[in-house]
Amino acid sequence: MLIHAYRRVDPDVPSPGQFDHVITAASIGGNLTWLDATAEVAPYGLISYSLRNKQAVIASTDSAGGLKRTTSESPVKNVTTLITNAKVSELGALDAGVELTASGDSDWRLRSAFRSLPQANWQRAMEMISRAWGVTGDVSDVHIAELENTSKPLHISYHVHKADYFKVPSSAINFQFLPPSSIGRVAKASKKHPGEPLDVGPAGENVYHVHIEFPPNFTIHVPADVRVSRDYGDYSTSYKFAKNTLDAERRMVLKVNELPALRRADYASFHNVTTSAVEETPWCSIARPSAASLASAAEMKGTPTDLREAGAAALNRRDFATAVALLQRAADQDASSKDGWEQLGQAYAGLNQHEKAVQAFQKQIEKNPDTAHTNAELAAELRQLGRLDDAVAAYRKQVEIAPSEKLAHKQLGLLLVQLKRDPEARTELETAAAIPPDDPEVKMALAQLYSRAGENSKSEVIMASLTGATAAAASNDFFAPALRDDVDSAQAAHDAEKTLSDIGDQFESGEYDHLDANSYSAMDMVALLWARMGWARFLQGDNLVASQYLESAWDLSQSGTVANRLARVYEKTGARDRALHMYALSVAAGGPEAQNSRDHVMKINSATADKVLTQAVADLQKMRVINLPKLLSQPASARVALSFDNSTTPDRMQFIDGDESLRNVLDGLEKVDFPVKFPDVSSIKIIRLTNMSCSTASCSLTLLPLRSMASAERTIQAKDQFAPPAANPEVKPAALNTASPASELSKGTSSDTTGMTPPHIISAPDPDYPDAARRAKVQGIVLVQCLVGEDGTVRDAHVLRSLRPDLDASALLAVQHWHFAPATKDGKAIATTVNVEVNFHLYKD
Repeated sequence: MLIHAYRRVDPDVPSPGQFDHVITAASIGGNLTWLDATAEVAPYGLISYSLRNKQAVIASTDSAGGLKRTTSESPVKNVTTLITNAKVSELGALDAGVELTASGDSDWRLRSAFRSLPQANWQRAMEMISRAWGVTGDVSDVHIAELENTSKPLHISYHVHKADYFKVPSSAINFQFLPPSSIGRVAKASKKHPGEPLDVGPAGENVYHVHIEFPPNFTIHVPADVRVSRDYGDYSTSYKFAKNTLDAERRMVLKVNELPALRRADYASFHNVTTSAVEETPWCSIARPSAASLASAAEMKGTPTDLREAGAAALNRRDFATAVALLQRAADQDASSKDGWEQLGQAYAGLNQHEKAVQAFQKQIEKNPDTAHTNAELAAELRQLGRLDDAVAAYRKQVEIAPSEKLAHKQLGLLLVQLKRDPEARTELETAAAIPPDDPEVKMALAQLYSRAGENSKSEVIMASLTGATAAAASNDFFAPALRDDVDSAQAAHDAEKTLSDIGDQFESGEYDHLDANSYSAMDMVALLWARMGWARFLQGDNLVASQYLESAWDLSQSGTVANRLARVYEKTGARDRALHMYALSVAAGGPEAQNSRDHVMKINSATADKVLTQAVADLQKMRVINLPKLLSQPASARVALSFDNSTTPDRMQFIDGDESLRNVLDGLEKVDFPVKFPDVSSIKIIRLTNMSCSTASCSLTLLPLRSMASAERTIQAKDQFAPPAANPEVKPAALNTASPASELSKGTSSDTTGMTPPHIISAPDPDYPDAARRAKVQGIVLVQCLVGEDGTVRDAHVLRSLRPDLDASALLAVQHWHFAPATKDGKAIATTVNVEVNFHLYKD
């Protein structure tokens, strides 16, 4: 019997070219039984749906010969049942048992597929099928009952495991264990035969049921049930969640193979509901796992492969201590393995154990020399250890392996800039700039190189597009050149939008996932671009959008210039009180617009100007310091990086350095609201570097200023300098800068500097140089802000610019014991806030 598997036969064209398939029609008891040997394992009498209800030619000399239509019905009911029983651990691991039973059209397709595969490949095939159904992971224990017995429905069972199925912790994750509806698409209407019936088959029933047990750190949210019924079919999806257990079911029953053409629109509506699974997706929020769960994970026993898998899962959830324990144990058990060394290095890096991280990355490179990414990881750790020449060599190896990788050239170029090897840096950065997409950081570095080389025209073009300035050093204020009244608003908005898009791409690519110095430095550009966009929109008359961008830029930068421009937007829209407060904050923040902002404060309300300006100083301080509840029973301090993803609460907290006791209490920050604001929804995240300090009574977080603002701190040199002690090497203590009297003043002080004299040092005990910092040869300046009272004593000292937690703590302890001659106004002692620089310097006689 000749037939075509997909096209209909045209009776008016008697040509063998219309056929592509041969089946058998057996006359049994006066009826035709249809057989197709191609399927090999189809139930008796079942031909595929594409061959049913079609005209075919029977090659026979008797009366049965000629053009006949195949059966439209299946001798076996088409049913698929999928049952999943799963359990999720506190750490996000999934273990699921899956059972599939299929008969009819679903049966023979799967049966034929597995029959054609060696049994050794069943596991891989089932992983692919399971992934298509929505459950990813490693498949094991695949069992297919009586594959050759076509008289019974096909039964398949298997187990799925994935150590990091869920990312723990997470604020909101969609998940779906129910496979999508298998109903076919709605075919286009035939222009030649518009009255032809609509093919919707094959008829059948699909039932999917899922039972999942969740741990207590999961909060599950389920969608509403869906139920649709027609005369030709029924569809329903239901979710029930109780006692940390989710039961979900999707049922699809299609009763016919065809519908009249007039029912097309109705069926299209039915089809749309049954295939809109995205609107039915459950989601969950996940808290940190318990200490007991983490401890149990670290003590896991198993093969090196099992340990590496569990270690990788721990690394993904940023549980670095557990990752190190598992991955190191795997390496000890199988030192010859080529796998796991890079992940071990990443785990050690997460614990700030940089030497061990270097050793692990070097081991990975030894096992596999051609891994570009591992060389990049190695270079980053070498930079942490100050081995910059070795870092250059590692980056060069990365470039050699992956010459078209933009990030490799970028990181090498930026390091060469730091080493002042300008010709080499220029080569790498120009190569990086030539590889799309655009990178603002690369452009900025090139502008600086061109400026140093005397190629001012090249520098000016780049800087104008990035910052609005006409040269790399156009102003000592990072924001002022971009926020002039005479800027081309259309061009500024265009440049800002494009560069923000480029930075968003960098976040999307994962370039800033490490929350390191590179990602933190990007915040200067983000703040500037938001400010540029806001100011451009203001000049164009779009005050609402202007305020959104400028508010976000102000919260991120706390630039006095940005505050002044935001105040102008408020003033323009008639928000007089908000304008007054923002002008006062501009004065408190300082910068080139401070006097202009002060004049506006006096103009709006001269009677309350002093009070408003004084209050603004206190308000600004509150914005910079976040008070926390008691987290520890002993004093401690550390640097912590926070990442915000379109939310005022952090989605990631990363311990950088300091007292290890604080590493384990960072979970408490995930529900704290911070003064961050996003102007719109985008891929850009806000990354803040903070100093976290705890006393026996409470804790606090100090938001560190952006680099562009830290470099603009206004200080005046004190007349007192202390001679270094005789010890060798030792600290050169207390190089001191006090804040200008016109800078930030604490509550209760006057903002009018007329007749005012700054405080002067009377005594300043030397800070201790911590042994660990001395051994590591760490040098630099800790910037401390404190209140010098009317009696000259120091109160409310805190770190504005951190060097290293142990040095920060030493600087704070020393400054708290200093004594000043207080500031005076009109001959009367007053309290004044000052900034002091404590300079830690190693030297030899």
